[in-house]
Amino acid sequence: MPSRHFKLGRLQFRILLVISIIVIVPMLVAGWLAAEWVSISFENRLQQWIVDAARANQNWLQAYQNDASMLGRVLVDDPAFIDDLERDPEAAIPFQIRRISQELSINLIQLYSADKKLLYSSLPVAVSPLWERGQTEAVLKVVRKQKTMLAAVGITPVPRVGKPRYYLVLGSLLGENFMTELAQLTGLDARLYYREGKKYYDLFSSPGQITTLKDLPKQAFFTIEKEKKSYYSQEAEGGAYRGLYTPIVDPTGRVEAIMFSGLERRGFQEVLTNRIALFLLISLLGIIIGVLAGFLLSRLVVRPLQYLRNGVMQLAGHNFNANVPINSNDELGDLAKAFNAMAARLRDTRDEQTQRFQKDKLAAMGEMSAALAHEIRNPLGVINASAALLDKPGNDPGRSAELTRMIREESLRVSNLVQDFLQLSRHRQPVFAVVDPTQPMERALEMVLAGVDPVTVHKKFNHDGVKIMADPGLLLQAWSNIFTNSIQAMDGKDREIRLFSEVAAGQIVLSVQDNGPGVAAEIMPRLFEPFFTTKDQGTGLGLSIAYTLAEANGGRLEAMPPERGGARFVMRFPVYSEATS
Repeated sequence: MPSRHFKLGRLQFRILLVISIIVIVPMLVAGWLAAEWVSISFENRLQQWIVDAARANQNWLQAYQNDASMLGRVLVDDPAFIDDLERDPEAAIPFQIRRISQELSINLIQLYSADKKLLYSSLPVAVSPLWERGQTEAVLKVVRKQKTMLAAVGITPVPRVGKPRYYLVLGSLLGENFMTELAQLTGLDARLYYREGKKYYDLFSSPGQITTLKDLPKQAFFTIEKEKKSYYSQEAEGGAYRGLYTPIVDPTGRVEAIMFSGLERRGFQEVLTNRIALFLLISLLGIIIGVLAGFLLSRLVVRPLQYLRNGVMQLAGHNFNANVPINSNDELGDLAKAFNAMAARLRDTRDEQTQRFQKDKLAAMGEMSAALAHEIRNPLGVINASAALLDKPGNDPGRSAELTRMIREESLRVSNLVQDFLQLSRHRQPVFAVVDPTQPMERALEMVLAGVDPVTVHKKFNHDGVKIMADPGLLLQAWSNIFTNSIQAMDGKDREIRLFSEVAAGQIVLSVQDNGPGVAAEIMPRLFEPFFTTKDQGTGLGLSIAYTLAEANGGRLEAMPPERGGARFVMRFPVYSEATS
């Protein structure tokens, strides 16, 4: 059942192929251009998003420094803090400020002298005090427990106006917590690579492991370290990320760390940025749409045509009950309606012709029966009268012999009449053979001319040895009837019969013409009707039998206008084989 539904006809296959070519080929070109545009556009959008998100990370780092600077200014602007700072720096910071600093993630509080000597530190860390005079924010290198880290700090001189006596340094260590906050802020994975010597190390992304930054090309390090610019890579972190490497510079202009903000390469974004995969996806989708559209269109258009074709084939096979389903109100539906109407008219016409044929058949049978009865009634009357006369006593022998002869002749006449009638209605089946069409013709003429007065015969055969497929015995009988009519119709001493043959339009034409009185034009249409005759002793079956035998051999017998007077009959047969040289 499924194979029947999806079986395509020749026309349906052609429509599907044409539509597929028209749709799929341009779609492949458009698919490649679309894949190119989408992949580049999406890649650029991803890059812009990552750059903007990395800038947010930088702003977050800047926010750490701004908070530290703001808190430092609040403390330094308090005269009590400055007095307490000179007596006891640790006790100088009030409890409320400590709580605020914890909420702002400020975990590093240090106090330096004017010559940058450490006077106080809230954490046991070693900080490189490399800031310049007047600098309020910096990213400083920090060593804690023999590990190098960075700190985002705000630097506030004490006092803020005039020559500073102290430097208050507040800030946050940049570590695992900082990376987590950045990831939550932007949705990107963040890594911070500290610098030791000429290499950079990540201590926080993989706890317990130290990861070395080694997948960047030399050009990337030149951009970051020399030009102090960010570097974007589509194959960052060993090809696992798209990301931006941002340098973190200390007050001396030296890159102390590199902050990485990246998006992992996975999922649907890889399809949208991979032009090959995107092209294949668009092409596959286009092919599926094209094939489905072509299949649907071919079904919508071809299915009604298939119904119509099946109906026409049934109608050609004389199935006048053929009907085409009407599934739409468009032109195809109108065509189906017209076909059904035509089939109905043909069906009605067939029924009318069948009834008329039956009537004509019955009428013909009545006419033939009447003609046969008429032909038989006369001989039977003669026989009956002769037999009655023979029964009378006193007949002389000569008279009895004459009556007996008349009975025999009329009986033979009735017998011949019945035999001719049977041959007309039920001749034997032809036994076909390849023959020269003039052989039965000449043989029949020889048989008819035997024992009769001389007849001049003229022959002109131009068929060049062309053969036909026919039964020579039946053709011999047909020609015998024609020649018999010609001989009986000709009177006088100068009797002539002309035989002619030629090949025209794929047929061989055989004709016989005599110089008798000919056939009147008004009776020519009735020549081949059974029992029609103009002779006193004729049965009217000779030409009818000849006509029937010619048709039985695939030919046609016609009465044609004569060329030189007399009667002219023509037989036509299709050529079976050409003459071989």
